[in-house]
Amino acid sequence: MGNHLEPESESAWGGKRIEASDFRNIADAGFQTIRLPVRWSNKTGSGPDFTVDAAWMDRVEEVVDQALAADLNVILDSHNFVEVHSAPEENTAKLAAIWAQIAERFSDKPNERLWFEIENEPHDQLDNENLMAVLGPALAEIRVVSPERPVIIGGEFWSGIDSLATLELPDDPNIYPTFHYYEPFDFTHQGATWADDVPPIGRKYGTAADAARLTADVAKLEAYVERTGKLPFIGETGAYDAHIPLEQRVQYHRAVTEAFAPTGVGQCAWAYTNTFPFWNQKTGEWLPGMREAFGLGGSAATSAPAVTSASAVPNVNPDLPAALQEVDRMLPGMLLNDPSSLEWQTYGSNLKVKGYADPAIPGGGAALTFTNRKAGNAYDGGANIPLMSEIEEGDTVTLGFYARTVASEAADGKGEVQVRFQRNSDPYPGFGDSVVRPGTEWSWHEVSAVADQDIRRGMAFASMQFGSQKQTVEIGQTIIVKGAPSIAN
Repeated sequence: MGNHLEPESESAWGGKRIEASDFRNIADAGFQTIRLPVRWSNKTGSGPDFTVDAAWMDRVEEVVDQALAADLNVILDSHNFVEVHSAPEENTAKLAAIWAQIAERFSDKPNERLWFEIENEPHDQLDNENLMAVLGPALAEIRVVSPERPVIIGGEFWSGIDSLATLELPDDPNIYPTFHYYEPFDFTHQGATWADDVPPIGRKYGTAADAARLTADVAKLEAYVERTGKLPFIGETGAYDAHIPLEQRVQYHRAVTEAFAPTGVGQCAWAYTNTFPFWNQKTGEWLPGMREAFGLGGSAATSAPAVTSASAVPNVNPDLPAALQEVDRMLPGMLLNDPSSLEWQTYGSNLKVKGYADPAIPGGGAALTFTNRKAGNAYDGGANIPLMSEIEEGDTVTLGFYARTVASEAADGKGEVQVRFQRNSDPYPGFGDSVVRPGTEWSWHEVSAVADQDIRRGMAFASMQFGSQKQTVEIGQTIIVKGAPSIAN
């Protein structure tokens, strides 16, 4: 959401005021997450408290709540804190004080839906050597209030991909690395007057050197994953619209998306509707080809997964029968299960399971109904979905499924499904533990995780567990892939 809340004052750089309808528009287009850049540093009182202006805090919370209400995930950052980059030590306490207040205000927001990013694009005097000395106190303040909230950290030199080579992060399972991708800079920022050295206008994209650059940069990402076991995401990517024709911007986004897709990396585009835009706020339309180049087909996130082009598929699972390989060609990554089958292993003395067919059930017209009659541990009753291939450490594995809640003891009427990927041997080690809470209407849900272990073929399965509360939840078509962080998109 660029050029809205991170200028000196809201929308001072020509951006429109954010409204709830913007987030409905974004969600309907198939996006799952928005990144919300916010300038806090000029909205505080003096030290040592550095109290954030109450009206500004209220406005930021209003925008975050609008995005959450549209079923979007939110990344909330500190943006354009110029002084912490030019004089890091002198401004460490101010950054920490700001984040103490943010953490407290947003403490009731769900961890899985709202992530924090301590400071955008470290540069100038803030580099990888002093990064955690400066950001660490802010992280400590966040952890006082939210010990498990995901926190994003990018490295030096404006968080370019080369920052990953020396980026060292704290031993915290809820810290996630990021980098920004605007390479080659002389193409993406041609004519950008705010750049230190303004690249000349007229650079075209698509040369052999550009392709070689992409290949080399993907290798840098893979080297970081190999070194750390952490998969970063692209927090920003894009090309300046003022001097680059739309077809070139489309070509650039397609090339970047397809090059990084096999790694499983996710990405946020800069920006929605102001500078490097995807949405034309004057015509009220998405710019032709931009969403498709970014990997979206234009359908809502809750609609059926529909990837019609096999060109976006990095590989097909050779362990599948021929019929399922045809299905695999229409999906991102490699298909691991049989989406046409609901013949799963179920267990639990308090769990009653029955199947039924109805054309109104999305994704195939069939579902299993799971009724848990006594609240207890989530793993007291569930279903295991067999996987047809091995999982290797570092693989991105994603499970997507249709679900709805028929009855629930929860105050909000939602069900609760614990999802994890698991080895079928005692003590049943696994990874990716997540909670999904389906509403009363059929909707598509996804859980994605990076494997922290090898699980050989025949021993790997995905587990859905229903034992945490009294409830009746229906599960429809289920798709599991590896090598892609999303199925619907």
